[in-house]
Amino acid sequence: MDEFNGKLPLFKKIDHAIFDNIDKFKKTPNYTNLLDIYNGLEEDQQKALKGGIIFFIFLLPTFLLALVVWQNSSLKDERELRKQIISKANQIIGQKQSLDQVRFNILSPNPIDSDSMMTSRLSGILSSIGIELSKIQIKEFNSLSVSTDIYKSEANVGFNNLSTDELMNIITAMIQREKFKISELDVTRNSSTNLLQGQFHAIHMSQASAPEEDL
Repeated sequence: MDEFNGKLPLFKKIDHAIFDNIDKFKKTPNYTNLLDIYNGLEEDQQKALKGGIIFFIFLLPTFLLALVVWQNSSLKDERELRKQIISKANQIIGQKQSLDQVRFNILSPNPIDSDSMMTSRLSGILSSIGIELSKIQIKEFNSLSVSTDIYKSEANVGFNNLSTDELMNIITAMIQREKFKISELDVTRNSSTNLLQGQFHAIHMSQASAPEEDL
């Protein structure tokens, strides 16, 4: 029975290839010339040449093994680098998806770039909850581009003659419908009418341009 079932280990294949090439070389005229030169050498020189040939024969598989190990090491490093790149790419994609979700939660799709637009936007909010626009006033409006795709608008919004429920409804609607952020709320109550007056600071973050509508 064949010891290896028809399959030779790597070094057996290398040995067979070397000896096959040696046998082919023996059939060439160059081998005869080399043999004549070898026979012309002194005995010590022949021994030294034989030792060199034997050393080379043993050294060659070692060199090939080192080459295979080096290639495997290089491939392993390359695979590890690819795995790290893919892992980093997946991490970036996940972060981007999370960021897109956060952007959707905190950025309005429609920018506000003037005090008249701020008034118009608040007018729509007040109309939807049944409060007169005359009860609020836009003060100190400012806007700027925070980045290439984020626009920020802010203003002080004065109010008067509002009930507590009306003020809460206004602030709630601004936050839910237009994603306003409210800060620096100053409020006083009129002791005779029991109504509220004061002002709050409204901040509106949005995408730099409104998304195009599908045709």
